[in-house]
Amino acid sequence: MKRTLLILSAAGLLSACGGNGRKQAAATDPAASASTEVTLQAPDMHTAETSLDYLGTYEGTLPGADCPGIRTTIVLAADGSYTLHMEYLERDTAYDEKGSFEVKGNLLTLTPSDGGQPGYYKVEENRLRHLDGDRQPITGELAEHYVLQKK
Repeated sequence: MKRTLLILSAAGLLSACGGNGRKQAAATDPAASASTEVTLQAPDMHTAETSLDYLGTYEGTLPGADCPGIRTTIVLAADGSYTLHMEYLERDTAYDEKGSFEVKGNLLTLTPSDGGQPGYYKVEENRLRHLDGDRQPITGELAEHYVLQKK
């Protein structure tokens, strides 16, 4: 009985040593661990530019300098064109614009076909955030009011 127990203990030690040796070899072998490192460190390549979810209609009311707000609708079409409709609240004024758009990273650039100044938006999950002329988010108390929601 003692002899059987001794043999089983020795076999257990040998298998433990063999398993440990394999782990050490894998840890010191760069080829064995390189594929694991690449998999763990793969960057997230998901941007608005590489996904199709930015196309569609966005609506919201942007703050107005001399009116209660500007009801804004932007439609981004699959052919790279857009339409923009802006209606000034409590005024009899509306503005329509057409042109082409481009998305690079998460930056949406609207380029009017009449040669006017481009407009900039940050593409976020199911919404567009209006940016200033320097392509920066608008800050301050009204910052959250510069967002158009996808419909």
